[in-house]
Amino acid sequence: MGTFPRFVLVALALLSFSLTPTPAPAADVTDDRLVNAGSDAANWLMYNRTYNGWRYSPLDQINTGNIKRLVPKWIFAGGALGEQQMTPVVNDGVMFTTTTALAFNRVHAVNAATGELLWKHERKVAEDVGALARVITHNRGVALYKDKVIFGTLDANLIALEAKTGKLAWETKIADHTEGYFVSQAPLVIKGKVVVGIAGPGEMGPRGFVEAFDAATGKSVWRWYSIPAAGEPGSETWQADTWKIGGGAVWHTGTYDPATNLLYVGTGNPAPWIADMRRGDNLYSMSAVALDIDTGKMKWYHQYLANEPWDFDTMAEHHVIDVVRNGQTHKAVVQANKLGYVYTLDRVTGKFLSAAPFVKSLTWGGPDPATGKGVENAGLRPTMGGPPVEVCPSLLGATGWQPKVYNPKTGYLYIPSNEFCMRYAYVTDLTYKKGQLFTGVTVEHFSKAEQAGVLRAFDVNQNKVVWEWSNRTPLISHTLSTGGDLVFQGTPEGKVVAINAKNGQELWSFNLGTPQSGGIMSYAVDGKQYIAVAAGGTLRSQVWFGKEPKWVHATKMNWSDIIVTFGLSE
Repeated sequence: MGTFPRFVLVALALLSFSLTPTPAPAADVTDDRLVNAGSDAANWLMYNRTYNGWRYSPLDQINTGNIKRLVPKWIFAGGALGEQQMTPVVNDGVMFTTTTALAFNRVHAVNAATGELLWKHERKVAEDVGALARVITHNRGVALYKDKVIFGTLDANLIALEAKTGKLAWETKIADHTEGYFVSQAPLVIKGKVVVGIAGPGEMGPRGFVEAFDAATGKSVWRWYSIPAAGEPGSETWQADTWKIGGGAVWHTGTYDPATNLLYVGTGNPAPWIADMRRGDNLYSMSAVALDIDTGKMKWYHQYLANEPWDFDTMAEHHVIDVVRNGQTHKAVVQANKLGYVYTLDRVTGKFLSAAPFVKSLTWGGPDPATGKGVENAGLRPTMGGPPVEVCPSLLGATGWQPKVYNPKTGYLYIPSNEFCMRYAYVTDLTYKKGQLFTGVTVEHFSKAEQAGVLRAFDVNQNKVVWEWSNRTPLISHTLSTGGDLVFQGTPEGKVVAINAKNGQELWSFNLGTPQSGGIMSYAVDGKQYIAVAAGGTLRSQVWFGKEPKWVHATKMNWSDIIVTFGLSE
């Protein structure tokens, strides 16, 4: 064949380039768009998609009738190994993702229809981060506001980037990372404020807090601490200055109700975990807390469990749901947490309404039926240097950090739950050292059941489990529910499955080739619905699984940071 003229080659190259669709400029993410995100079916604008925390997509193009036609459309590799827990967000055909390793925090902008990289921002992490940040080097995602992409870092900074280019817009130091502070949660933007809870205190010692920053400048607006300082209510129960190392991290993204103007957060465990060494009543830790978004002042709190010794922190999201109890509708927040119960509280006053169990492996105790405050069973607290005790559930929780999802069509809360226990012991001695782990425990996880992971559908009005789907290993990854009467669930074995939202029947599955540990979400581009699955091995979980023979197969998986995006076959 002859040689093509140069102008023909150039024309062919331009034609090839033009065949790759480029997203049109995305609209700014305004306060109005965030408040009304529930009606914006094509986009997923924040970590939980909506302020109420439901993680429900009304898209129904992919449904129970055609789910078997679901196939991979594109794959994007973030370029890291280890624990990836990010949920992608999408605005007008552009997906924003994070990838984290000990050396860096990365943000990617990706064409949501093709997986093509549009830009990448990489920020080097300080080398002297605390011990916990070195163990759990993860980031759960970004917030979008106006023309900015905002995320937190492993060395406790808050960063804003230009959404179109990835260039730095502003940077703010939140806290001293050498004390063990870092950011793992996806920030939440409310009324022009970037709200961030801090990670680290529960295991590292310093006080936990939630802080709000001006989204335009990065300047602090208010900060609320989960452990009272000297002179504040409750501080009188703490000896000397032990409140300074009280713990109580707030490391999971909160929820918000515009009608009450309240931010709802779950607070973490005190430090150290050794109950005998604790001082004070750990006033706001292990609690549901409602904060005024304008001032940061606490309006109410409900303490789930005081002075607990097992790391059953209650950081899970509080779903904003109207529920029916005895024929009366209540404006409520609903939380399924590590303790193994679904708690329902009045979201205006914090009044306890109910608590119902959702797992069978429960030996620690249970909530008082009148007050909702936990009452522990005797004999399950270890002694310092003594033998381990067996407690159910494990400190990973009856359900852990992985978000639960609520489907308004079914009225069900879908809970990735776990039926497993632990052998738990206290060390002989423990002294606080800045930047070092301050827990003082040893733990070994085990399962009495053959199927340790169970996805359960919980009817929030009937206050009971209505169906369940079981998996051999614990469910430590995300869940998604859609308008197509589907629930998607990932597994540590590297599968993602689609389940009938009404009855729990498994309808479809796909092997990702790596454990599924991140978010599952849905969006649409040019009228086509997609399901995106953030996968990547969780080294920490594989270490936890190591001594349980039933889970040995999950420890053999490769760890890769990928996003696999599915759509219907043509």
